[in-house]
Amino acid sequence: MENILKHYFTNSDDIRIKPITSGWINSTFELDNQGKKYILQKINTKVFPKPEVISSNIDLVSTHLKTKKYPRSIIEIVPDLHQNLLVIENGETWRLTSFIPNSICFEKVESAEQAYEAAKTISEFHANLIDINIDEIEPSIDGFLDYAKRIKDFNSALENASEERLQETKNEVNYILDNLNQVKRYLEIDFPKRVVHADAKISNFLFDNDKHSQAIAVIDWDTIMPGNILCDFGDMIRTYANLKVEDDPDGENAFEPTYYQAVKKGFLEHLKNDLSDVEIENMDFVAYIVIYIQAVRFLADYLNNDVYYSISYPKQNLNRTINQINLLKAITNFHDKNSVREI
Repeated sequence: MENILKHYFTNSDDIRIKPITSGWINSTFELDNQGKKYILQKINTKVFPKPEVISSNIDLVSTHLKTKKYPRSIIEIVPDLHQNLLVIENGETWRLTSFIPNSICFEKVESAEQAYEAAKTISEFHANLIDINIDEIEPSIDGFLDYAKRIKDFNSALENASEERLQETKNEVNYILDNLNQVKRYLEIDFPKRVVHADAKISNFLFDNDKHSQAIAVIDWDTIMPGNILCDFGDMIRTYANLKVEDDPDGENAFEPTYYQAVKKGFLEHLKNDLSDVEIENMDFVAYIVIYIQAVRFLADYLNNDVYYSISYPKQNLNRTINQINLLKAITNFHDKNSVREI
């Protein structure tokens, strides 16, 4: 750590370092240099093999937002003493970014109002990026939003799975196969290519430490990439409207429709005049697909003997799969009932 700090500060003797343990991928530290704070991260290059692409994307997005006079706090990379955006030391890749003061984040949505506020905040974020040159934004993780590849990987896992796990997952596999035509339908729709945050969970929003109902920033821009903007809406529905923790297989009272409606209202707050007709018309459908694909990924990993997602007990990926399928069924029932009422 001492060698890393020397890349950024001429005198690092009095810098206080506090680990931040909420993130799952990068190692993150809060630095305090005589009252001036920063965020220092060691980038997990197994997950993010192209950290230079991440740096470029963050720089492009932050510069664009500043030109638009974006009203919320913006993440900026702090270059080292030689103006490098990344520092490589002993084979490890490090990055220093600005610190957003007087902020707090949450691990789980606590109310419909909070869900709306976060969705409204990312809506504003996207509205200010709607005219960015999307061709300058590169995928930070190749194939991350390639849903055809996700299905191909699932079919491969299905072919190579043990008989024991195939029997164990019969109901879940059948659900995925019975609804596979939905992905085919999704892939046939020509969605515009826009900036996608790709990890819009509630913990990636900072709220005012004094006014918990007021969001002040969208953070964690490592996954920013080109793609279908509705994937962010879908991921918010997946993580906000699901009242259960991600590996809880109990489907009872798992879905909160008021959170769903709050996210949809908030997401359209700043984007309703920018999104195309095909995007507006397919919001609910894409939310279903995003959750479905996550179920596919959890199930494929279980069939592959848990090689991708970290687990703390043997059937965790299976329980994660069941959790996502329960959410899909609840959302489907919600839409079916609403359609009947409208008729």
